Amino acid sequence: MQRFAAELRRLRISAGDPQLKTIAARAQCSQATVSEALNGHRLPSETLTHRLITALGGDWGWWKEFWRVVRTELDDLKHPPPPTQSQTLQADMVCYADPPALYRAAADRVRAARHEIRLTYVRQHPPDHWVSSEVTAYYETVLQWAREHADESTSVRRIIGVPERDGVPPPPYLAWLHRHQAEIKELYTYEARVMPWSSPCAWHNTALLDDSVTFLTFSGAGSQQLTGFSIEGPVFLAPFASIFDRAWGALQTLDDYLAAQGR
Repeated sequence: MQRFAAELRRLRISAGDPQLKTIAARAQCSQATVSEALNGHRLPSETLTHRLITALGGDWGWWKEFWRVVRTELDDLKHPPPPTQSQTLQADMVCYADPPALYRAAADRVRAARHEIRLTYVRQHPPDHWVSSEVTAYYETVLQWAREHADESTSVRRIIGVPERDGVPPPPYLAWLHRHQAEIKELYTYEARVMPWSSPCAWHNTALLDDSVTFLTFSGAGSQQLTGFSIEGPVFLAPFASIFDRAWGALQTLDDYLAAQGR
């Protein structure tokens, strides 16, 4: 983060050393957010970094790769070292009786998160297809957490598995992606990336909250069926976090994906 901030400060100087309020206005963010990035207090999201580099006239192609290297290094530093010998996992698992109970529990744990939320959504229909109040409350809770933690060293990252046929998502899914892009535009703590999904089935999904708890969900045969469980503790969470972070580094941002769909 300090290395990234040092390069960002050099870019600011080469751009004529504009004031914080000028950079913030150009990047459509707060002065506090610009200051945090320049001083290495936090790594800005890729979307926010793009805005900052554009505001300072930098080469986004170079900065994009640099940002991804730094993000990968930070993710690697968070992963615990592998065990030196076989370990027996002792953890409490909670199975949920129905989807409303699952979503209520997940929303409660999101509210209690401190630093980082990593989520996947790989289903055949977009989130607003499900009309349950618990589902709606869960997704709004994630966005609200991002709003409330916007000025802290926190992050929400979501991988969206978008179903495609011949490289094109269904119109309802594409419409939701555009709506989602608009609602997270000013949420600098929140980032979304897209994983094209060509299989005619859903997959399991994860919610990784800090290093505290893992939620795993599984779609059933019917469109409304969903089962899942949660397990406490960093040992169970660690391999899922590693898989998530590796996938994250290989995927397109939501902005890039939608720009490509608009060709």
